[in-house]
Amino acid sequence: MKVVSGEEMKNIDKMAIDKYKIPGVVLMENAGLKVVEEICKSLEKYRNKVITIICGAGNNGGDGFVVARHLKNMGIPINLYLLGNPANIKGDAKINYDIISKLNIEIGLLTTINILKKFSEHVNRSSIIIDAIFGTGLSRPVDGYIKQVIDIINTSNNEVISIDIPSGISADDGSVCGGAIKASKTVVFHLPKYGNIYYPGKDYCGNVLIKDIGIPKEVEEQFGLKGNLITPKYIKNKLKKRNGDTHKGTYGKGYIIAGSVGMTGAAMLTCKGALRSGIGILRLAISQRLNSILESSLTEVITVPLSETKTGTFSIADIEKIIKTMEDSNVVGIGPGCGKSREIEDLIRNILERTSIPIVIDADGLNALARRKEILSEIKSPCVMTPHMGEMARLTDLDIEYIKKNKIQVISEFAKKVNCVVVLKDARTMVVNPQGQVFINTTGNPGMASAGSGDVLTGIITGLIGQGLSTFEAAVCGVYIHGKAGDFAAQKLSEYSLNASDIVNEIGSVFKELLL
Repeated sequence: MKVVSGEEMKNIDKMAIDKYKIPGVVLMENAGLKVVEEICKSLEKYRNKVITIICGAGNNGGDGFVVARHLKNMGIPINLYLLGNPANIKGDAKINYDIISKLNIEIGLLTTINILKKFSEHVNRSSIIIDAIFGTGLSRPVDGYIKQVIDIINTSNNEVISIDIPSGISADDGSVCGGAIKASKTVVFHLPKYGNIYYPGKDYCGNVLIKDIGIPKEVEEQFGLKGNLITPKYIKNKLKKRNGDTHKGTYGKGYIIAGSVGMTGAAMLTCKGALRSGIGILRLAISQRLNSILESSLTEVITVPLSETKTGTFSIADIEKIIKTMEDSNVVGIGPGCGKSREIEDLIRNILERTSIPIVIDADGLNALARRKEILSEIKSPCVMTPHMGEMARLTDLDIEYIKKNKIQVISEFAKKVNCVVVLKDARTMVVNPQGQVFINTTGNPGMASAGSGDVLTGIITGLIGQGLSTFEAAVCGVYIHGKAGDFAAQKLSEYSLNASDIVNEIGSVFKELLL
């Protein structure tokens, strides 16, 4: 499913109206009816059937006028308020405002402090509040009088249904523009907006319901939209059931370079993530001092002991041994728990210069690249980088807050520059390829904000690449599987008690669900 910005949705609407000759007033009518359907579902649980509708002067308000008309015709008591100047209402919204003005409905103008008291009383006596104030067209901060209106709605503790997006939430990045409606549910038209998906906007949307209002699918297809939601259907199409006549070599050979003194857990979790993802053969490069620990703990993994530095990190002295093992592999995962040293930086540089097989770089591998950015130009093989926000800031020399406000632009530009797939780990993890395609993951939960969770993800992606998926396909599937495993674990243990090993333990449950 595609995801759009406010401007992209505006352009889709415009093409549907101008090229496909679907009158805007028809789209507005359809939108209003979809909201009415949801209102009627909610009304069944309330004795008090009064509904208060707050409309702005734009098209979102026009949708609200349609809702008011239909509820009035159904005999449902309503309070209707306009937050704005009637003289500013234009186009299709004006048509619906003129219709509602001719009906026996009082329209309260929220233009003075005096009317706020009456408005507050109506809000508190209602069962449901309909937010039709701003929609996706908000372009200024919410403050002053408007913020007072929003505060009254939010403190009422009533059910609130927002139209398309809660008023005060940016459709483009989910940020709160000074103040915002806290909705119980949001009825979204045609396609979800980034603000419906990204946090904190997602928290303000409540239950998101995506509704068709009659825009043909082929309209959106003409815009080359880059944003996508990762869906179970996409993952199922990429994962193939196994044939009977196969062996361990059929499912790929992986090579993990991870761990150091004090960080053996990173190597274990990465390997377990790869194994649970189905890779056939897995080797682990580990320092000689730690080999006995990991050899006994990872019984399904072939360990490859290497020379180490005095601090317990990998030594560049065994680079030829590393390269030789890589040549017999289908994929390499490097970085988790490797430590920070000049030798790690040299190791990364040598690997990137001398390998053409797919590589997944995480954690200390990314830190090495951030310190030696000239190495980025040495990447020749298909590559996946999996930074969190802090690592992304170090790789790009950009402020974290700037990245948060401009996620798609920053990550797309970086992916194109280094010619790699980039997985930006966040509450809504994003996967971007060098061509600018963006896939946003909605699985996962706060319990996964735990040490080692990212190592498991590196293992999953490595394991999927080893079995033949492209770096982009493996990254998209990997973040979904990782998040879903975390969701299964949280259901059993709670978000508080979840740890990285619990994610590993539920990977199989995700595959079982997907492959049924």
